[in-house]
Amino acid sequence: MNTHLYENGVPITLPDGTEFSFWQDETEYRRMYYVDQQHPGASDGSSGTEEEPFLTIQRAAEVVEPAEKILVKSGIYRECVQPRRGGNDADEMISFEAAPGAEAIIRGSQVLSARWTNSDVARSVSVWMMDLPDEFFEGDHPFAVVNTTEEDFELMRWARGERGRIPHTLPRAMVFQNGRRLIQLGSCDELPRVAGAFWIDIAHHKLHLNPFDRTNPNKAVMEATTRQYLFNPQVKGLGYIRIKGLTFEHAGNGFIRSGNGAVTTWGGHHWIIEDNTVRQINAVAIEIGAFTDERSESGDQEVLEKKTGGHLVRGNHVSDCGTGGIQGTLVPRSLVANNHIHDCGWQEVQSYLETAGIKILLTLDSVVQCNHIHHCHAAPGIWIDCANRNSRVCRNLLHDIAAANGAIFFEASNVPNQIDHNIIYNVEGSSGIYQRDCDRLLIDHNLIQNCSAAGVRMRKTQHRDRIGVCKNNRVVNNIIAGCLTAFDYEIMENISNYNLLSNIGEDFSLGEWQTTGLDTDSRMAELDLAIDPTNQCLTWSSQADAVLRVRRDDEYQSLDYFGRSYPGVEIPVGPFTEGWSSVCRRLRLIPNS
Repeated sequence: MNTHLYENGVPITLPDGTEFSFWQDETEYRRMYYVDQQHPGASDGSSGTEEEPFLTIQRAAEVVEPAEKILVKSGIYRECVQPRRGGNDADEMISFEAAPGAEAIIRGSQVLSARWTNSDVARSVSVWMMDLPDEFFEGDHPFAVVNTTEEDFELMRWARGERGRIPHTLPRAMVFQNGRRLIQLGSCDELPRVAGAFWIDIAHHKLHLNPFDRTNPNKAVMEATTRQYLFNPQVKGLGYIRIKGLTFEHAGNGFIRSGNGAVTTWGGHHWIIEDNTVRQINAVAIEIGAFTDERSESGDQEVLEKKTGGHLVRGNHVSDCGTGGIQGTLVPRSLVANNHIHDCGWQEVQSYLETAGIKILLTLDSVVQCNHIHHCHAAPGIWIDCANRNSRVCRNLLHDIAAANGAIFFEASNVPNQIDHNIIYNVEGSSGIYQRDCDRLLIDHNLIQNCSAAGVRMRKTQHRDRIGVCKNNRVVNNIIAGCLTAFDYEIMENISNYNLLSNIGEDFSLGEWQTTGLDTDSRMAELDLAIDPTNQCLTWSSQADAVLRVRRDDEYQSLDYFGRSYPGVEIPVGPFTEGWSSVCRRLRLIPNS
């Protein structure tokens, strides 16, 4: 495997100055299997050629071998794909792909075909009900298992305060009306007043709902989730699998931290998950961690770290997920890049501390870059959680985030990591960048604008020492504008300097802040910043030259937000090579790797 080839020809530098070991699919596929449910002769007893295609993707997954590819043609495939084997190396991968030009949808729901009648419980002409099959309430069916089980709470001790609360106590089921997701309620009492909602009568195996627009559900396509997972290997630890161009939707999975992704590598290694759409998921869309069951695996971290990871998760469109977009516990040597993630967190469970657009833990030599994350509610945009080493969050665009832990949250790590060249704006409920219990974290060359709290916040957990103690962190070369305060440090044993500040809340005084010995070389400036949310363009100007330049240091990365090299021995603060001058500029902000 050639690890010296880089995406777009540009190497990715890690905080310690080494290069990320990028790799790519080098397979010359020697055989193609076709799946085409719309073909009149499609059958799982066929040969799998284009002329005699398989009916299901699972059948192709059972026969495919290394250096072979599965091409899925247009259709809605209501199944969970469970590969039995992986590839051998980068030149002998197994690939699951949408056929060229095809819209191949893997859907975890089924159409509810029974007749709806007016509910005899709600006593409202707006509420309808139907009988559900008994098998909906058996085994691991989404209607049979609650979002967070008692076993889950025993593992997630930090979430035990949520016991007995909705939505943890609700089934994992989802219901759709003409493709539109309904909200699950905890009782029938509110149903007559809430259009677009449903309630499950578990005791009597009935589904009650108040449709959108007071529609008669007999005249709509009503679907309900029947599967928790959509792509989940039968064998743990498979490697060199590629998933490309497929659409995954309607998975009724649960809230446990590990082993719950709708699309999961299941403790595998060297997967490429690219250009897929994952949407309308009850909890997490894509999972890439080594851990699948933390009850039995917690002591195997060093072993798992060596034989897992190496994933490339890029170019995916992830939306409408209940708790998170991309997740993983123990993520070594992986790249999460160029993903578009939005409208995550609708389950409103941020207090159980496992929600985010991207949330990965125990990272090693991993990079999260060039992602566009927005409109996440009750979920940070990016959360890098616990014992992270030599990992980097860079060149991401995050905006319209409403979460208690900020847009980017970095937690509990005591070796060098880095947050740089990100653009963050419109953060409600917290700060642009928040670090807790970290040491030696470098936060540099970011643009942070319009936060309801601080631009950068630092905290230490008071009741106990964790991996880090919130010391020796550096906040340098950033632009912070339109925030309530520029900095909120609980412990002052950190470095902060060469930051450019503008339009900070009236209670903040740079002069008073500098009396602490911090930010001796920072400046205040009147910057006119405007971001057009429609096309993500930034326009700026200033009354005077606001360029603040610092001498280049090798540890400060050499590429700006757009991946352009900095010329010369001095570089401007902020994420752009142009710096901040009195000349009005306009830049389109969508990141590219």
